[in-house]
Amino acid sequence: MNEVIFNLFYFCEDGKHIKDVGISCHECEGTDAEKLEFLKNNIISDAQLCTHYPIHPFTLDEKGMLTIDRFIANARIGNSLQPFEIALEAVNAPQSPLHVFTAIVNGIPRVDATVPANEQFRRKHNPNAEVEGVKVMPDYLEQYSDGNSFKIKKLLIDDHVTPIHLLFNNKHYLSSFKLLVSFIDTMAFIELGNPPRSAVFVQWMDKYSELPKLGITSKDLYELRNSLLHMTNLNSHKVIRGEAQRISYSIAPKGTPTREHEGITFFNYTDLIDIIEDAMDRWLNTYTDNYEKIVTFIERYDTIVRDNY
Repeated sequence: MNEVIFNLFYFCEDGKHIKDVGISCHECEGTDAEKLEFLKNNIISDAQLCTHYPIHPFTLDEKGMLTIDRFIANARIGNSLQPFEIALEAVNAPQSPLHVFTAIVNGIPRVDATVPANEQFRRKHNPNAEVEGVKVMPDYLEQYSDGNSFKIKKLLIDDHVTPIHLLFNNKHYLSSFKLLVSFIDTMAFIELGNPPRSAVFVQWMDKYSELPKLGITSKDLYELRNSLLHMTNLNSHKVIRGEAQRISYSIAPKGTPTREHEGITFFNYTDLIDIIEDAMDRWLNTYTDNYEKIVTFIERYDTIVRDNY
């Protein structure tokens, strides 16, 4: 069958941010496999001769940029062509064109993965995903996405909430608490990124949690997080300087009020767990019908170290 096929390119000069995209068109006969092989054989020449176009604005992040990581996140939910829509429209491409897309980094073609046309990008498609002698981490999208829906809550429960409860139920309360505040860090990073000199932990807690019910602030909890994770004591620098109250947790029945003893404010850890899980639900509600946030979630969760082999 004779049809027009396309070599697509995205150009990156700093190894991170995509500057623009390019397209080269060929009229070709043969099987799909033969056409794809033709495109691959012409990557180097097409990259030099292609017509450049701007990135479609829908794929840009809040800073008006498109990183390679965000491009991959789009590809992982089946939208790899979205950045090229302006280019494809300019050449009157069909809705599902036969194509190959290639990264051009500092003028050099780079192949990150080979993905069949009827599949979404997964870890198994990346030839560099496996390290000899290291057990391969399964791709969470294989288990938690069926192509139509992404079960974010189940992913977070399996990766984070269940281990927190497992430690708590076995009376490893300190370890459970450390894991809980680390989970807050994770959710805050997914939501807000990792800006310099910004306590995203506090921002996330203030936006989504009802922590004041316990009589403590998110800044107080953040200082407890710092001192316990780093030193396993209650003496963060701000507490020592008198800039934050010294707090700790107690293990008591639900509803036990916060109380003070010898300069330490004790909140009920059992109630804190419920407050954080309720905050997680409020946060996850913001993902309903929000494609941009889902792409950002995948972009950032791809960097999270998981324990689910």
